[in-house]
Amino acid sequence: MIKVLTKSLGARIAFLMSLAMLPLGLISVYQTYVVVDEAQDLSKAALLSETVAAATGEREMIQQALGAAQGLSSAVAIVDDIACRDILANFIDSQQLFIFASFVAADGRMNCSSNGMVRDFSGTRAFEDAIRRNGPAVEMLPVGPITQQSVITAAHPVKNGDETVGVVSISIPHSIANAMLENPLPTQELKLASVNLDGSIISSTSGIQAGPGFLPRDIPLTELVTRVGTTFRGIAGNGEERFFAVAPMIDDVLVLVGSWPVSVANASGEGPRARMAVVFPALMWLAGIGVAFLGLQRLVVRHIRQLRSAMRQFALGERRQTYLQLVDPPEELEEAQRAFNRMALILTEAEARQEKDLRDKEVLLKEVHHRVKNNLQLIASIMNMQARSARSAEARHMLAGLQRRVRGLAMLHRTLYTTPDLTTVDSGDLVKTVVDDVTTLSQSGRVDLQTDIASFALFPDQAVPLSMLVTEALTNAYKYVGTGQNGQCQISISLSELDHGDVELLITNTVGVDSQPIDSQTEEGDGLGNRLMTAFIRQLDGQVSQVKDDGQFTLSVIFPRRDFTAQRQIENAA
Repeated sequence: MIKVLTKSLGARIAFLMSLAMLPLGLISVYQTYVVVDEAQDLSKAALLSETVAAATGEREMIQQALGAAQGLSSAVAIVDDIACRDILANFIDSQQLFIFASFVAADGRMNCSSNGMVRDFSGTRAFEDAIRRNGPAVEMLPVGPITQQSVITAAHPVKNGDETVGVVSISIPHSIANAMLENPLPTQELKLASVNLDGSIISSTSGIQAGPGFLPRDIPLTELVTRVGTTFRGIAGNGEERFFAVAPMIDDVLVLVGSWPVSVANASGEGPRARMAVVFPALMWLAGIGVAFLGLQRLVVRHIRQLRSAMRQFALGERRQTYLQLVDPPEELEEAQRAFNRMALILTEAEARQEKDLRDKEVLLKEVHHRVKNNLQLIASIMNMQARSARSAEARHMLAGLQRRVRGLAMLHRTLYTTPDLTTVDSGDLVKTVVDDVTTLSQSGRVDLQTDIASFALFPDQAVPLSMLVTEALTNAYKYVGTGQNGQCQISISLSELDHGDVELLITNTVGVDSQPIDSQTEEGDGLGNRLMTAFIRQLDGQVSQVKDDGQFTLSVIFPRRDFTAQRQIENAA
């Protein structure tokens, strides 16, 4: 019970400590999570802001180009082709960033351009896409059809009322746009790219060809438009894990994608530091529980284990070192220690007194059995002396029978005080002693005696009638034994334990045709032996059967083996 108590005590207190500290841990984790979340939001905002700031020059240039295209669309819509060419030529001459401007009519013909060239774009995909969008657009052309170099085009539709009559387009050298994507943080290897609504890369800090290497590999570029204002982790086209920030560059026209090294995200609350900030309160909670558990082990559990060990040893009979000494126990356990020591001292002294009383009773009981045996033997000796001085054979025979019965009682008491257990008698020793005594008194050497005696414990209230029954029955067997069919006089006696705790006594002797008692003297009594056997069988609660068949006489007595009861002993004595 103490062992179970110890185990359950440690587990239950640890569980209660966990529950007690769980709200604090949860509050701490929640507050830390909120702080980390706010820090991450601020960090994301800062990364977005830095991404937008890095592309300020290109954004302003493209916005300027779109604004110029919108202004030119208003001018060319109301003039003829010659005036239109003059307007566009003067515009390009006044600008250093733009190299070409054109107006393409709705039928696809370019009759108005800054360099005076005329071209038919009807049926081309670029022109059809510009007319279909019906709004401002930015495209990247690896090779411009007029400028024959890589350019970025800023286009704006020309309206006549609600009708689109053409598109004004302004070309910007691609090299200028890429140069304007400056990296304000070179140590962090920031990569920038502008992407239009169709998912085409317009410009890149390392060139158009290098853009797919640092942009997200598993996210289509057209989907980046839906992620404006967000940051996320992902695998770049070159297989490197990077941190991406998507910011608006020109509303409904371009988005700006910043590709940061993972170290930037870790420093800004997105990496292991952010996770550690959340895990740290949980670790502190676990550490608090561990400290409380260790304190409980030292202050309570180890003392209870010592108390349990002392109680177990005391329960197993250890009496040499029963004093319990706990090292620096709490006051409550120190009181338990004193209570155990007092209990152990009281029980040890009581057991010592009980053992002394038991030894005294054993000595006294052995002395009683010894004295009763001596007195019975003395009575048997007096009867023997009286028998030798008797003049009639009848008197001598009667005294011999009484002497035999008295000697049987004496042997029982001798067995009782010689056995280690004074409360029971070994059936084998008792019956064998009785058989040897009866055989000696019969003084017959021509009888073949066979014995099969089982050993089991019997209480005195059954041992006394059994020994007397064996004496009387074996005496009768010797009295009436005769020569059997094999020409020998045989007597067999067996004592065995049957099923269900019953005991069977079986005595068999051969019977001749002219069977006479072995002793030449005849007994002319009143059947005292038979009456005694009947009384002894009744005391044993036995069932008797007698069978004479094939020259043999068999006496069988079966009785239940019982425990000792004082009431039964009184009834049997009565």
